[in-house]
Amino acid sequence: MRIGYTLRFILSSLSVVVPAYLQAQSVRSPSDYSIEAGAFGSSSGQTPFWIRSNQYGIIPNQSPALTLRVGLYSEYDSLKRTDKSWRGSGFEVGYGLNVVGNTSQQTYSLPLVDAYVKVRRGIFEAYVGRRREKFGLADSTLSTGSYAWSGNALPIPKVQIAIPVFTPIGFTKGFVAVQGTYAHGYFSSSGYIRNTMLHQKSLYLRFGRENSTFRLYGGFNHQVVWGGQAANPQGIPGVIPDGGKLPSGLVDYFYVVTGVNKGRSDTTKYTFFDQTNRVGNHLGSIDVAVEIDLVRHTLYMYRQSLFEDGSLASLINIADGLNGLRIRRNNPNAFIRDFLFEFLNTTSQGGPQFVLEDALLRGKDNYFNHQQYRDGWAYRQHTIGTPFIPPALGPNGEYPYGTFTRNNRVTVLHVGVGGSLPIRGAALLTPISYQLKLSYSHNLGTYDEPYEPARNQFSGYFGLVAPFAVLGGLQLTGSVAVDNGTLYTNGIGSYVSLRKVWSTRRDR
Repeated sequence: MRIGYTLRFILSSLSVVVPAYLQAQSVRSPSDYSIEAGAFGSSSGQTPFWIRSNQYGIIPNQSPALTLRVGLYSEYDSLKRTDKSWRGSGFEVGYGLNVVGNTSQQTYSLPLVDAYVKVRRGIFEAYVGRRREKFGLADSTLSTGSYAWSGNALPIPKVQIAIPVFTPIGFTKGFVAVQGTYAHGYFSSSGYIRNTMLHQKSLYLRFGRENSTFRLYGGFNHQVVWGGQAANPQGIPGVIPDGGKLPSGLVDYFYVVTGVNKGRSDTTKYTFFDQTNRVGNHLGSIDVAVEIDLVRHTLYMYRQSLFEDGSLASLINIADGLNGLRIRRNNPNAFIRDFLFEFLNTTSQGGPQFVLEDALLRGKDNYFNHQQYRDGWAYRQHTIGTPFIPPALGPNGEYPYGTFTRNNRVTVLHVGVGGSLPIRGAALLTPISYQLKLSYSHNLGTYDEPYEPARNQFSGYFGLVAPFAVLGGLQLTGSVAVDNGTLYTNGIGSYVSLRKVWSTRRDR
């Protein structure tokens, strides 16, 4: 049984049936419209790191460039429920569409960043399509981005069921709350391995009530790239079978979901690589965090420990991870609302040796690269995880070095500051908000191909958002960023835009 075909059929069926059901229930009216027009500029011709990173893959790498973004969303509280059976069912439906048009130096792109239908009943939510998301316990605005899923790449089309927000478990009287997701998605039909699939799940617990002084968080996220057809059907002995077809059956889905790496004795279906590793490319993080309410301030500390090939189980790569400390002032209009410090380390990878028979020497994890799935942990040639592990792209968008990245051994020191400027006036709807990001990275390359010497890089960013009262509300965005070092092209760049949002939502 081919699970890929089965789930692909379900995905396509939902994309037809659900919108038709929406139309039948007269709930198609959007509650939010938006349009934004902007321009990018750069002294080097390259868009700076902090303008293009963690922006869901919609920012052109080259400048100057122009962009036009149009959004249409219908949230749960805006839906018209006129049918009695609809009201009695307890279901709420929403949808979103966001299209971006970019043009730069005679190149054009039209990424579809959001295109989904979502359904909610009680504490559960399901959606089908493409939707902006982040996974992992970390700051959501000033961070370098969660290790495994940072919001750096265009969203992957998928079907997902979830408990989307921390929800108290009844018998604990609210002391324990749960949040989680389970999803199946599809990557691109092009690349070294084509038509690959995504398995993704996450589970997080919160100990402590929402108003408790101390709240402790813990959980994990787990992603797998699996299935697919090699572009070269001749295969590679021991790595890709003859015919180029990688395991994609129902029993293989069990191996993917559970991570079990035993029981695969069929040598015509499973290569030596499959038998000694796992089916698919597995990665993710195990996260812990603590939040402390200090009345005027809230302290949030978090740690993401990285796993990719079993090193974390033996704790030999425990030095690697994302560590963060955020201090938030409990005043949304404070001049300094948030102060964030992060330290990211990916240099250990369990050490420079990989010995299959010795768990304590199974190092050289080679984060985001994979021997079978050579397109790496990426979608549309953008890193899905932390942007500090970047793709190594050739002039025509190919991977000239045979692997996704040449730089996955990095240390990063990062500071982020956000707040509101003390500027008031009748022309402003709300105070002007700002963000400051300062990052210094030390880049060692990979174990197999180290940078000699190491490459040091500074990337800085300052951005403002000014909501003016003209034309019923108009948002002016301006940002400037700088790159200086030996990893990226030195230069300074900027982005300026005007955004208009219309909302028809009514409080219930």
